[in-house]
Amino acid sequence: MRDYEPYFTEDGSIGLYSFAEKDVFHSKFGALTEAWEKFVLPARLDEFEYDNLKVLDVCYGIGYNTKALMSFLINHEKFKKKNIFQKLIYIVAICTNKLFKRNKFLLSYIESYNANKLSSFQIDCLDINEELVKLSPLFRTVKTPGEIYDSIVPQILTCFDSYYTIRNIFINIFSRFSPKNKKEINELLDLKFKNMHIEKEYKINSYVNYILMNSLAEYYKKDFPSKELIKMLREKKNRRFFDKSLIKYAKFNQKWGYNKSSRWSLSAFLHNIYYATLSRRYKKMNFKTAESLFKVNFYVEDARKTILTLKDEYDLIFLDAFTYTKAPQLWTVEFIAELYKRISPQGLLMTYSTSALVRNTLLENKFYVGNIYQKKTNKIIGTIASKDKTRIEHPLTPYEIGLCNTKAGIPYHDPNLSFDKKDIIDLREYEFRHSDLMSSSKYMKIRSMRNE
Repeated sequence: MRDYEPYFTEDGSIGLYSFAEKDVFHSKFGALTEAWEKFVLPARLDEFEYDNLKVLDVCYGIGYNTKALMSFLINHEKFKKKNIFQKLIYIVAICTNKLFKRNKFLLSYIESYNANKLSSFQIDCLDINEELVKLSPLFRTVKTPGEIYDSIVPQILTCFDSYYTIRNIFINIFSRFSPKNKKEINELLDLKFKNMHIEKEYKINSYVNYILMNSLAEYYKKDFPSKELIKMLREKKNRRFFDKSLIKYAKFNQKWGYNKSSRWSLSAFLHNIYYATLSRRYKKMNFKTAESLFKVNFYVEDARKTILTLKDEYDLIFLDAFTYTKAPQLWTVEFIAELYKRISPQGLLMTYSTSALVRNTLLENKFYVGNIYQKKTNKIIGTIASKDKTRIEHPLTPYEIGLCNTKAGIPYHDPNLSFDKKDIIDLREYEFRHSDLMSSSKYMKIRSMRNE
């Protein structure tokens, strides 16, 4: 965290500012909202009929894309019903097997159930920054004034215009009491929290961070959370960005925690057990059932090395690397080629980037490419790609394809997936200087003249 400055975004989630890159990791208007609108919703998950959905999250960071995806799957009625039905069959199979004394068919079903444990969704998370990966499930999301109002005022009153009028007044007043960032960060990013709000369906399910915590504990064994991590979390300047109950859960999860936890930590843990097993709010799907849906794998090293070792075929790929001017290693023709090899025939690749360079790199790798639109504003906010043309709802326009064929679309190259950042940038600059392609500015000028 020495290299980053956390800040609250306008939907109550945490964003990160990188001192080294002098840039943000997330949208100042909402880190969590961005994950939903640029990655999860464009995936049109309702259309997937696969029993085992496999997802690759390139540049996991602090995990918003993975968290949003997991929340969607946990909350979705289709997947709830599917797993409840499977669980019922499992119980019936055990009971019937006792009556029929070791029926081969029933035994094979029970064995396969126990082996899979309903793990329908595999998520492989790639990132080079170990510190951020370890911190990812511990970041909090504060309640926005809009959420507070909706929880207080009965939803039945939404049929009245006054409901929304009073709601807007409430938000404007209580936004003044929203979490405060450092003055320098507010000025740098122009953070004003005028419309602090998050859609109800964009919230992170309360189980998600606990599931990720358990996955990280399994990955790091006894070293999660490490002493260095706990020390960092205790620092006064960082406390407001992290969830205290999650920190206690992480500490308690360690083997030594059972004997050395304070009475307060133990009571907090018992409190979590109560809500996970007894509380009415979790009757529909308890924690263990939700956890059994997912197999989350972490690969903490250079994504270029990891991608060569992965043998799975992915239904979804989230390409959320730092901007191509800052991290060109993950936007090269060769790296995208590896993603192409590992995406399923009907799989989708999503990225926030709309640049001609990125889109041309996808086109050169034989992807069909299209736009991701924000529903409310109808603005282009990202790029989607697939091997299957029919999966692209909004294909690139002739103008956008033409822009990809200008100098702006000249891609990066990394022949052995081993070049450093400077070499990759220098190689493109050399090609750019010696290219006979039209400049993007000239192309746009000619097109505007034709339209006149």
